[in-house]
Amino acid sequence: MTLRTSLSALVLMTVLTLAGSGLFAREFPSDDSGRDRVGIDYDAIMERGFIEIGVYEDFAPYSWRDETGALVGVDIDLAQIIADGLGVDLRLIDLPADEDVDADLRNYVWRGHYMGRRVVNVLMRVPYNRELDYRNELAALTGRYAQERIAIAYRVEDFPDEPPFPGSFQSRPVGVETYQLADFYLTGLPGVLPNITRRRHLADAIDLMRAGEVTAVMGIRARLEHYLRHDPDFAIESGPLPGLAIGSWPVGIATAFYTARMLSYEVDDILTAAVRDGRVAAIYEAHGLSWDEPQR
Repeated sequence: MTLRTSLSALVLMTVLTLAGSGLFAREFPSDDSGRDRVGIDYDAIMERGFIEIGVYEDFAPYSWRDETGALVGVDIDLAQIIADGLGVDLRLIDLPADEDVDADLRNYVWRGHYMGRRVVNVLMRVPYNRELDYRNELAALTGRYAQERIAIAYRVEDFPDEPPFPGSFQSRPVGVETYQLADFYLTGLPGVLPNITRRRHLADAIDLMRAGEVTAVMGIRARLEHYLRHDPDFAIESGPLPGLAIGSWPVGIATAFYTARMLSYEVDDILTAAVRDGRVAAIYEAHGLSWDEPQR
């Protein structure tokens, strides 16, 4: 796909790409019985007494390892809600993101990796998109629990009169995470390309802004909030983004469609209840993040 491809196509492609560029999935050991765990059903999970939930590795503030090596983050807390709701133990597996969500669903949800790696029972932080749902008929996308949103973090002293907007970067340097939605969006705007500085990880782009090498960073709002919380020198603007076809999207979970359909219903009920009674919002607040109710 060239840069001349329509912006709408690029946006769709990129929304379906989560942070990270790992090319290989984690290898899962076989259980004692040697039973194939692809699409294990609800009754089997209840019988064995634990559920395996996959989260994305090094993806703060949703899932990452702290200084002790423990997995922490929003999706870790939500995974515990799922396990508690089912009445089983939780086993977490952190996974590298593949080239796109289609590959993640194939490798981690319904088929397993071609090198013999296995799937998880539930995969967290899956963007819901009707096109994605239609073309991945072997995965059930459900349990929407939050609304992601693209935003702009900026140094307040660089924009004293009003927050930046995309046109500001025709004359101001801006940082982005490589190959993510913000990168494709800004690349397609007139006069902005020369002022874009790319980094492989969002945290590195934030470091550029702290050092004064760029005036702003564009990316997922919650991730920007995570890196900049409690810092009065910076603010975050999540206003309109002209020309961006998909600037906000719901996220939920995925399970295998056929063999784990009952599980998907149960998890959807658990997460829907947690959204309605405020537990999901409370988790985001505890992590210092904004939360928007997911569109359904």
